[in-house]
Amino acid sequence: MSATKGIKEFGDRAIVAMLKEMTQLHEGAVPGKPVVTHVDPDDLTHEDKQQALDAVNIIELKRDLSLKGRTCANGSKQRMYLKEYDTVASPTVSLEGLFTMLLMGAYEKRNFISFDVPGAFLQAELPDDKLLLLRLKGDMVDLMCQVNPGYTKFVRVVNGKKILYLKVLRAIYGCIEAALQWYKTFTTVLEKEGFKLNPYDRCIANKIIDGKQCTIAWHVDDCIASHEDQGVLDQLSSTMIRNFGDMKINKGRTHDFLGTKITINDDRTVTVDMVSQVKGAIEYF
Repeated sequence: MSATKGIKEFGDRAIVAMLKEMTQLHEGAVPGKPVVTHVDPDDLTHEDKQQALDAVNIIELKRDLSLKGRTCANGSKQRMYLKEYDTVASPTVSLEGLFTMLLMGAYEKRNFISFDVPGAFLQAELPDDKLLLLRLKGDMVDLMCQVNPGYTKFVRVVNGKKILYLKVLRAIYGCIEAALQWYKTFTTVLEKEGFKLNPYDRCIANKIIDGKQCTIAWHVDDCIASHEDQGVLDQLSSTMIRNFGDMKINKGRTHDFLGTKITINDDRTVTVDMVSQVKGAIEYF
């Protein structure tokens, strides 16, 4: 639901959730990686303001009844400014590639880990030469100024409504290049660690460690990796945490990947099911 509706329905709980989201935009998903920064509206051209993306603020009621605030950019207008042959498409792991990776790992009796990178898009920097503006309006302006009072002097009133323009530094959700910028960020880290992208599937990468193959597959920010030595996977976990912040690393024979339950069996087979997703769909309809 919209933040406005959420605040009317849940009151202070929704305000706290949105304040937390605004704080993440200001400070970053990982400390030292802010998503937005101030910009003086008097330095912006009329065209700059026309191309600014409106913030879409949402309150999400989670299954445990907690509230999650989320701020996205309405990136739909960006498409009209794309040049001919420009592309913002980002690859994702293929089903064939994922199943092959799982079956090879099971056959070779590898260990597995899985993890979800927190705030992935918000860790991907935009190109230095790109000016992308986010426009906050109304109550959201007040919340952002509460997070950082330094923004107050950049607030303007247009047609009776408060407006705050922010320069976007990282791939905020909703901008059309967000997924591609995250892909570039993630693969750059992998390649620096010595992984080589699979030429047939650009979301699978391999590295020989201690004479054995380590494989990682990912779909945006959901990742699963395998190696015979659990110690190697623990080292990979540390690398991910060092680069992308604290996160939960799942170990063992059973993993959740994109809502799919994956079980690595002792007889070198793999069981994949989406029963929970089917049940959820039935309950929804």
